[in-house]
Amino acid sequence: MLLWSREPWEQVDEMGSDLMPPGRFVSGVTQTSEGALTVMGVCIPWADSRVRGTEVKRVRWEDHLQYLKGLSEVLDRTPVRRLIVVGDFNQRIQQGDAVPSDVRMALQSVLASRMTIASAGMGFRGRRSIDHVALSGDLTAEYIGVISNLDGERKLSDHFGVVTGLSASSPSGGG
Repeated sequence: MLLWSREPWEQVDEMGSDLMPPGRFVSGVTQTSEGALTVMGVCIPWADSRVRGTEVKRVRWEDHLQYLKGLSEVLDRTPVRRLIVVGDFNQRIQQGDAVPSDVRMALQSVLASRMTIASAGMGFRGRRSIDHVALSGDLTAEYIGVISNLDGERKLSDHFGVVTGLSASSPSGGG
């Protein structure tokens, strides 16, 4: 996981919570023209994380749900102001039945109850995104788009990129 800023990162956290496996979370605070901004990069485990081929055996979605519990702990202690949560959520938001309803509801409870998932409807070439951008209520997605994962007919990644331009409301709550 990598987060980049022109300004130095402060209050860097590479663990998040003991409930999260290492290497799947990073957060920090950076200064912007609008003031301090907290950014969390997440990689929520996929459905079959550690189900087969490892010493630790999990059932489908177990690591995903455990990670969401850890993320909830992190968000409980983080002011939801000037906050972005970005990364691989490993869910298409409110689409289809590939994700069990309890897993879908867990993500909604942890993130959508606190923030707006600006990329919820994003898609590219008939596929909805599992990579997302969630914003606190004082941030607005002015535009949102995709970055192709294709080079001609060659697929560079199984994920396409998501790009978002943001604006922030003033500290007093005005525009």
